[in-house]
This record gives sequence, C-alpha cells and structure tokens, in this order.
Amino acid sequence: MSFKNSFNLFLLCLLAMAVNCHADETPGWAYAGNGWEWKNPDSGSYIWLGLRFQSRYSNRVDEPLVSDDLRREGDEGIGVNRARYKIGAGIGHYLTLYHEYDLRNGQLLDLRATWKPVQWFNLRAGQWKAEYNRERVDSSGKQQFAERSILNYWFTLDRQNGIMASGRLAEGSRIDSSWWLGVLNGNGINSSGDGGQPMWMGRYQWNFSGDILPFSQSALKKYTRGRGSLAFALASNHSPYTRFSSSGGGQLPGYTDGQDNQYAVEQLMQEFAWHKNGWSLQQELHFKKIRDRINGATASLRGAYLTLGWFPATKFNLPEQLEFAARIAFVDPYPTADLHENKEFTLATNWFFNGHRNKFTVDMSRLQISDPGGEALDWRFRLQWDISL
Repeated sequence: MSFKNSFNLFLLCLLAMAVNCHADETPGWAYAGNGWEWKNPDSGSYIWLGLRFQSRYSNRVDEPLVSDDLRREGDEGIGVNRARYKIGAGIGHYLTLYHEYDLRNGQLLDLRATWKPVQWFNLRAGQWKAEYNRERVDSSGKQQFAERSILNYWFTLDRQNGIMASGRLAEGSRIDSSWWLGVLNGNGINSSGDGGQPMWMGRYQWNFSGDILPFSQSALKKYTRGRGSLAFALASNHSPYTRFSSSGGGQLPGYTDGQDNQYAVEQLMQEFAWHKNGWSLQQELHFKKIRDRINGATASLRGAYLTLGWFPATKFNLPEQLEFAARIAFVDPYPTADLHENKEFTLATNWFFNGHRNKFTVDMSRLQISDPGGEALDWRFRLQWDISL
C-alpha cells in the first residue's frame, strides 16, 4: 500500500468519526496507552496513532536455519530491526479499523476491519496475522525474548488476506471458550489469490480460568487468580509455497519455487498459556505435513517450545521492572532421519521502563543444528531496546 492510500485511510477514519459526533459532545486528543488518541465518549468513536521502533545488537546471524549458518563467522552488529506506524479506530460501538505499516521495508503489514455485533460472533476482513498460534499472534513488541523461537520460521501462517469469524461462548463459566474459523488467501502478505484452493484455518481455545488471557507475553499484570488457556488449531492450504513470513510466501530449506497449488500443506497445533502472580508459562506443539502434488513427495515436520517467565519482585526485594525468562525449543524438519534436529535454549532478562511500550531485553541462546550438511553448535547474544511512542 502506498503512503497516499494509507493517508486516505486515515482521513476516512476521521470522517467516519465526525459523522458519529453531536454538538453536545466534547471529544478531544490525549496521550493514552496506544499513543495519541482522539475519543468521543458518547458515540464510542475513537482514533489513535502510534509509532514503534526496535533497535537490536546481535553477535551472529539472528535466525540460523541450516548448520552452515552456525559455522559462519561475523558480527551482525547493531541496527534498527523494526520501525512502524500504527493507526487504530473505532466507529460507534461495533466497528473497529486497524492499519500498520512497515517503515523500514516500505510495505503494508495490516489493514483490517472488525465488526463486533455480539460477543459470540465477530467478523474480520482484510490483511492481518491469522490467529493460528499464540507466539506469532503475540506482537513482536510483546515478546519475552528478543525474538520468537526457532519454531516461528517453520510453522507460522503469518499475515494473510481473508475473512475470519470468531467469538466467545459461556463467559465466566467452566467452559468459557473462544473460537476462530476463517478462509484466507493462502499466498502470504500483500498477495492476491492464485485462483486455486484457499487456506482454511480453525482455532478453538478453552479459557479454563473463566477469563481471557490477552495475546501478550510476560505476566506484567501479576494476576492473583491464575488466568490461562488451552487451544488447538488446524490449517490446510494449497499454494506454491511451503512457508510464510513478513516477506510473503517462500520455501523451506530443500524446496524449490513451486507452481500454482503445487504444495498441499496441512498443519496441527496445540497450545497452553498461563499467568499468575508474576509467573508465566507458554507452550506450543506443532505438526506440519507437506505434499508435493506434482512430484509426489511427502514430508512431515514437528516442533515444540516451552517458556517460563518470572518477576522476582513477587518473592524478593528486587525492582518490579525486572523479569527473568527461559525457553527451550526444538524443530525436527526430517522426522524419518536420525539426529536431524534444530535445538534452542535461551535465557533472557527484561527491564520494563513502561511495560511493553518501553523495555530493554538481553538474551543468550545455545543453538544446535543437525541436518544433511552436518552438525553445528554456537552461541547467540542479543541486546534490544523496544519503544512505542
């Protein structure tokens, strides 16, 4: 999307809210949780504008995929890892709009509208991160570590164009649940359909505590009563691609560019998340099957991660801004072969100046990759400052 189109969206939001205003209302601008915000309390309309920057130092390749990546020497140095602007708006009480643009790479990230007539049924259309797994839906600015786990590269659905129905059932009860069911483009970010089969995605989430745990890591709110969820999701897609990222559709190692609908991909995911008294636990288990519909080959992948976070101030006389976290993860891209795995063990420390809106992260990872090219092991060290304005 061009800057002109983005600006037109912004003007459209302002116009829509102006229609919702009445002479006796007193709307105004203020700096709030998302940035500069205009709100009309009587009509329920609002708009906010925010900026986010992320600067990172890494001593090596940030996302090693094959054993040769770990053997490669060199200092990656420091740089601006993310730079984005965001616009959110609400028109009345039932319609919200959201737009996010990547200033660093010059591309549209999100452009979506969500209609929320009742709690049990919402409808979203546009481009956004499919609500498949928590780690990916959690914003990069709301992670416990400098970056997501090694699973993200292999299993994410990332951003897609499409339409998604969702809702919440039996609020506050023992069967409190959330659900998502959608049909998506299946060709990745900023891509139109190829005329073939779309991507289908479904997610069921049991909110076993009777409350919603937001898509955000670190137990910043320190719930005295535990809050968590158990979720399952599945996805099916035919496309030229075997993986997705913020760059669009692409290929996993060992795959070449495909023809339309060449790769049939089926995925299954199980997830658990829980926060209480400054403790946080998050876990995912993934399975992925790729079938080459032209050449007949089939491959299966699996992976899992587990993270644990803790604010020591809940037990000791330490600053409330300090958090410690640990993560273990593995990906097995070749389950039929022996000892072909990617492994990660990461320790992290966060200092929250202002929650996730201004934080400093240090993490250290032990990375091991065993693939047909051999086996390699190395350490990765990262420093990161993430700030939202």
